[in-house]
Amino acid sequence: MAHVVDTQLLDRLRRYGAFDVSACFNCGNCTAVCPLSEDDVNFPRRLIRFGQVGMEDRLLASRELWLCYYCGECSQTCPRQADPGQYMAAARRYAISRYDPTGISRVMYGSWAGTLAVFVLLSAFFAIWLLWHKGDMNGQRMAFFDYIPGELIHDTGIAVFVIIGIVLAAGIVSVVRHVLGAARAAGGDVKLPVAVLPQALGYTIRESLAQFRYRKCDDADEPEPWYLRPWLVHLAILWGFLGLLAATTWDFLFKPIGSDVSLLYPGRLIGTVAGLAALYGLAVALWRRLTKPTPYYADTRFSDWFFLVLMLATVLTGFASELFVYLPRPSAVAYVTTLVHVVLAIDLIVLLPITKFAHAIYRPLALLLHRWAELGERAAAATPAAEKA
Repeated sequence: MAHVVDTQLLDRLRRYGAFDVSACFNCGNCTAVCPLSEDDVNFPRRLIRFGQVGMEDRLLASRELWLCYYCGECSQTCPRQADPGQYMAAARRYAISRYDPTGISRVMYGSWAGTLAVFVLLSAFFAIWLLWHKGDMNGQRMAFFDYIPGELIHDTGIAVFVIIGIVLAAGIVSVVRHVLGAARAAGGDVKLPVAVLPQALGYTIRESLAQFRYRKCDDADEPEPWYLRPWLVHLAILWGFLGLLAATTWDFLFKPIGSDVSLLYPGRLIGTVAGLAALYGLAVALWRRLTKPTPYYADTRFSDWFFLVLMLATVLTGFASELFVYLPRPSAVAYVTTLVHVVLAIDLIVLLPITKFAHAIYRPLALLLHRWAELGERAAAATPAAEKA
């Protein structure tokens, strides 16, 4: 099938990261040293080729784009210093911007000023919206949900979830459409039989929650202390925010808005433990980006820093708000801190499908599609010829 070459693709990709794959002569060294490369998952070599020859559809349709965890091994051993690891990171940023129907991610990834502008506008909007309906501070106890009506925060949260759900659904549809479209353009087809879907889902859930593939990226020659290994740091952040989501859901379902509970209340206990896990992961990730001990942390963009700092600020203000609840006479600082926490939490939800946070959705989706297609091919190969006929 004929293919129209997009000669501007590589230039567009360079706006999302520093790399020079024009120096790449496709030797295959990066694929050979990658601990995650397999017979049917040849990255970054194949994806570099897509960028060089301007095959945007094939690049955006690649499940391999999300199967890379960027350990930096490929960049460290590249004989041409083409930095394929950074290329993969830039390609993921580019893909997020292309999947985003709002165009906001392109503004945020375009410059640090764009990132800050979007964040400030979002924060100002939600802060003004909540303060517009504010009541009086209770001087006897911390009663934030009397100051800012709990029902208002609840309804605002639901509205935000619905809108972001629509944006995220559009991105997911775009990913699936690209994957299936690329397979047909290549003259083949992706077999996705419903019968093997439960197996594919089980694999995706186990991999996402335990990071088994990510563990293969550990440096066997110079292993880091177990508590600093990237997969564990990533897992702490993942489980931390999943726990915070579980705690919020528990409160939403079982706790009356504004009611006082003890530190041992299930929702609060889960939230505290999860917050500590997230705090550990975020602190290590930020510290390692400052000290740059491995290739993984060698080059990060402002958008990466912003994402981590935003999550850290959300967790810290959450802990402070929790503490203020148990103080005998809270001050105006307690109300301001809690307001900041609520606004930051809403910001995180809004930015989910249009920032680096989106990989929490697209990576499991890529794992699911890859495993589903793999199991489908196995099932088709095992089907007797008579049944196929």
